[in-house]
This record gives sequence, C-alpha cells and structure tokens, in this order.
Amino acid sequence: MFMKFVSDHKKDLENIAVAVRLLGMDAVLKAKSGHVGLPLGGAEMGTLLYFAAMNHNPNNPNWIDRDRFILSAGHGSMLQYALLHLSGYSLSKEEIIQFRQLGSSTAGHPEYGHTPGIECTTGPLGQGISHAVGMALAERMLASRFNEKDSSLIDHRTFVIAGDGCLMEGVSSEACSFAGHHKLNRLITLYDANNITIDGTIDISFTENVGKRYESYGWNVLHADGNDFLSLAKAMEKAFENSNLPNGETGPTLIVCKGIPGKGSPKWEGKPKIHGNPMTADDVIDAKKHLGIENTTPFYIPDSLLESAHKLIHFRKEKYTKWEVLFKETEQKWQKSNITKLELWNTHFNDQFVVSLKPESWKLAKGKMATRVASGKALCELAAENPRLVGGSADLAGSNLTTLPNTSFINSKDFSGRNIHFGVREHGMAAICNGITLHGGFQAYCATFAVFSDYMRPAIRLAAIMKIPTLFILTHDSYAVGEDGPTHQPIEHAASLRAIPDLQVYRPADTLETFVAWENAVATYNKPTALLLTRQDLEDLDNHLQVARTIENVKEGLVKGAYMLKDFSENEKSEKIILISSGSEVSLALQTAHELENKSHENASGNKVTLSIRVISSCAPQLLVENPVTLNNLLPKELPIIAIEAGSTQSWGEIVGRNGAIFGMKTFGASAPAQDLAKHFGFTPEKFGIFVLNHLKLR
Repeated sequence: MFMKFVSDHKKDLENIAVAVRLLGMDAVLKAKSGHVGLPLGGAEMGTLLYFAAMNHNPNNPNWIDRDRFILSAGHGSMLQYALLHLSGYSLSKEEIIQFRQLGSSTAGHPEYGHTPGIECTTGPLGQGISHAVGMALAERMLASRFNEKDSSLIDHRTFVIAGDGCLMEGVSSEACSFAGHHKLNRLITLYDANNITIDGTIDISFTENVGKRYESYGWNVLHADGNDFLSLAKAMEKAFENSNLPNGETGPTLIVCKGIPGKGSPKWEGKPKIHGNPMTADDVIDAKKHLGIENTTPFYIPDSLLESAHKLIHFRKEKYTKWEVLFKETEQKWQKSNITKLELWNTHFNDQFVVSLKPESWKLAKGKMATRVASGKALCELAAENPRLVGGSADLAGSNLTTLPNTSFINSKDFSGRNIHFGVREHGMAAICNGITLHGGFQAYCATFAVFSDYMRPAIRLAAIMKIPTLFILTHDSYAVGEDGPTHQPIEHAASLRAIPDLQVYRPADTLETFVAWENAVATYNKPTALLLTRQDLEDLDNHLQVARTIENVKEGLVKGAYMLKDFSENEKSEKIILISSGSEVSLALQTAHELENKSHENASGNKVTLSIRVISSCAPQLLVENPVTLNNLLPKELPIIAIEAGSTQSWGEIVGRNGAIFGMKTFGASAPAQDLAKHFGFTPEKFGIFVLNHLKLR
C-alpha cells in the first residue's frame, strides 16, 4: 500500500523535493552561513517522510500519537525548516528568509521549543538519533499501559535522518546498541551515507561497514538510493512491516541511503565542499535552471510545487482525524467502566502534574544515613504517587538505589515496567532519558556515580538548553569513595555542573534536605535537575546542638539556595563570622562552629577573642547567587564568610567575596579509606578550625 501511494504520487513528491532544494539554497545563500549539502542531497528522504510516510498534523503539532521525526544531522537544518514550511506548520516564508538570524524561528540547528514541529535540539552529532531511541522506548512503554485489543491510542513510529558524523559519534553506538537489545522496532533511521564530511571524503577516517555493525546491534539493515523515491519507498515498506511485528520479534531498522550530496547543483553535485560551504549567487541560479525553474528570484516557489505539497499533506492528517474519533470512543468507555485507566491517562499526559510527599513519607526523612539512601527512599515515595516517573541506572542500580519496588524492569517483550537497565552506557543513558521526557507522558531519571557525569555532560547540557525536566541522580559525590582512588573521586564536578545554565544542582546535607530536593525536582517542569549524593552516612542535622528547623524552612531555603542552620550567639562582644557549606561538609561546619565558639582565641595583639558563628546550609549555591536579597540577608558583606566543600572551590567565589575564604580541594583524590582521606585533605573540625582561625588571624 505504501509503495502504491508513492508510485501514484511520485510527480507530486518530486515537485516538493524541488521546492525543498530551492528554499535550502536561497536561505543558506542569504545567511552566508549554513550547510546546503543536506537540503540538496536529502530532499527526497525528507519529502518522503513528511509527505508520504509520517502521520502528523501541522495544525496540532503536539498530537500525542503523531509520528516523531528527528533530524540527527542537525547541521542540515534548512532541510527540516523547508519541510515544516511546505507541510503547513506555523513557520512562514519570512522566517525562512531570516534563517540563522537573531530572534528568528530558523536557528542554525533545530531547537526544541523554539520552532513548531521540532521534537529535539540536535546540535552535537549523534545526540539526535540517541534521543530518538528514548522516544521510541517511551512509545512502547505508553502502548503497554493504554492500548487494548479494540483500540490502540499509542501507535506511532519514530523516524530519524542521520549522517556519517552521527554514526561515528560514540553516543549513538551506546544508544543504538540499547535499541537493538530492546528490539525497538518502531524506530526507523534513514542513514544519509553520502560519503563526505567537512574534511573530505569519508574514507580518510571512516572505513567500517556500518550496516554490519548495526546488524550486530540487532537492527534490520536495508539499502536504498537516497535520491530515488521508488527505491526509498521499497525500503520503507519493508521497514513498516518490521515495525508492525509484535514486541520482541525484530529490532529497529536502518535504511542505508546512498545519495548524492549537493544533488541539483551542476557545479557541486558529489563534491565534499558542498557539505558546509554556501553556494555563490551564480551557483544558485545555475542550479535553479538545472532543476527547471526559470524564475530565479530568491525564495520564489512556483505554485505548481506548492499545490503538490498542499495536496499530499492532506493524506498525512487522515490518521489524526480517525484517532480523534477513537480517543473519544475510548474515553467514553473508560468513563463508564474503567475510570482508573482514564485518570491514569490524564495523569501521564498532564505535563504540569505535581505530587507532594505525604505526611507519612516525611517521617522517613530522619536519621543518620547516606544521602544516596535517603534519595532512594524519597524516589520510591514519590514514584508511588507519580506514575510518570520511570528510569534506571548505568549498571549501578544497587549503588545508586534507583530501582522502584512493585514494578518490573522493561524488556524487549514487555514494556509495562518502570525500571530500566541501561547497561554501562552513561552517555547513551542520559540521551535516552532526555528522549523519554521529550516524548511526553513520562518524566525520566537516570543514575550513575558523580564522577561519570563527565560522560553524560553533552546530554545534560542539551536537557538544560531544551528546558526539559530530566532527572540526573549522581551518587558517590566526593573523595569519601576512598578506596576506589582518584579516578572515582569527583573534585571539579559539582562546580562544573553548577556552571551549566538552567540546570538545577542540589547537594543535600542530610536526609531531610534530600527529601526536599527530590520533591522540588519532580515538581519542576521547565529545567533538569542533578542530585549530588553521598556514599557515606551523614548525621541528621536536627541532632546538632542549636539547630532548630522545619520542613517549610528547608523548602524555602532550597528554593532560595540556602538557609540558616545556626545563628550568632547572643554575646555582642564576640567577633562574628559566617560558615557556609553544602552536602557532607555542612555537618562539619556545625561541628567546627561549636568547637570554635566554646574556646577563646588570641589575636595578633595578644587579646582574648571569642567567636560568634552563623552556619548556613547551601544545597544550591548557584541559586543563592541569583537571589541577592537572600544572599545579603544571610551573608552580610561586612562579615568574614568562609565556605567549605569537598571539591573545587570555583562555585563559591561570588558568595564569600574578596574578604572571604574557601576551604576546598585543588588536587585529585587518593586511594585510602574515607576517614583517612578526611584527615589527609583536612576535612576535620580540627583542621578546618585552624583554617578559619588563620583566615581571621587568630590562634
């Protein structure tokens, strides 16, 4: 049937492909920047997807059961912008003309949330196809929850156009291996195997047999002429057959599309330079005439080409109309006989769904324990109320404590569970979780050791750019992992993560702070969250002398970045100082404050001095900097401010100011038990106390 549709409408598809090439050439020429090779060479692939293969509705870009398309080769963004414009999305010709200009909807690479119809931000190569794996997984997981024998409300595919660069990147290997293992057969990738990269023909660096590699992953590998609609349609029809098989029977499909880069340009067809270099005005005119277009006015599209696009997009909307009828019928049936299923549906597709911890859950937020343990308890409590939460760990579930009870791990035949084994694939895991979150219906979390967040950083950064609420659980957050040595001891990682704009980074100091951080994380829908958690047990801060706090107090402090645990003593003659810290060092700051206040000290003149110390817990110092009122109230500039954290000092400079001091680490860790390392690096009340006195010029 698909082959017949393409055959019957081949002329219309060819017309649309010409229109794609015209827009691509003119936009890149006007911008004097961009990649024109893919809009020219990939026009048939993109046209086939948007006007023959995909079910989508430009009038409702967020339709739940739409097919997803990811342009993993995001440098060729004008291919997708042209297709969106021609298929009727809210992307005007004026926006096409403003390609790559400030404030336009047509950025240099596709950006999620910036342009209607863009499913994912695909700048770094390999990320698009890796995020698409998460979308394909989300589709199967939702289908397992809501599809019934007589109605399939979730029944769509995920399509990708990827280039050689995408498949060279390691992240795509991780994600595609995962996809093959889980037999995500509704994932279909068109591999633009055009044999060029920026530096030249691909054989200067890449001679492997990609098809054989993907077969070893468990993918179906097909071949097609990337510039011939009938050849592409034949392969796509087989891919559709694969995608319609039951779960567990076959894997995703990779269609190796041998095409001609720059097709349509007599001067540049097949030449590596067309990949990333704009054509000249004369080159564009020659190409337009070669394509049969005599009117070479910039951005002119003949009416006959536009009519073909208008005609074919009508067929793409047919499934949407049928789906609306099916949904209304199913909704009415659920209202009568299965209200629980209807409520579950409404919960999954409410992007603002928020749950709070129940009063009995807060009773668990007490006691001495590692914050990774507290995190596991909080996650389970929240997941019991929030079915949208799904995720897992990169082969460290027992250490990260991320396995949800009362549900199973997904597998290739059964996607009804909420736990996911990602294997040792940190980078792929982060991208897959972003894809799950982007798909809609779920909020995904993933976990590993904090030191391995470096592997995940590109995907974490993309989550922040896209402002999506993926959750990153990063345990073993300091030198206190001890015996594993410096390779496993994060030093610069907290500072590095805090440097990412729009990433919430929480490093809680005890069980209560961990519960509050988790509750806030799952209630945040416009940015991702990273939780930095300890391996070692931490004291319950409420057990410290002079600490009196409430849950509300901690919640307010977390939102503002910090709160006061202990205030100055009542002795007005004492010299006032402030200690501020995060995570495991908050308890140390309290201990040090008590010891320093209980002794008198001697200044340079030999006079006795007593200290009055305020202790601040800052779970999120980057938020404190953004709240100047809180910063000034808690930490008056005229007083000495001393920060302590078992890591890089670079997060704290704005807080302590020029007259302050930071006790941290400027070296990597070492191999030894945690208590020995604490003494070695000076993270004891005695050694920190000496540091404080030295800064104050006391003894």
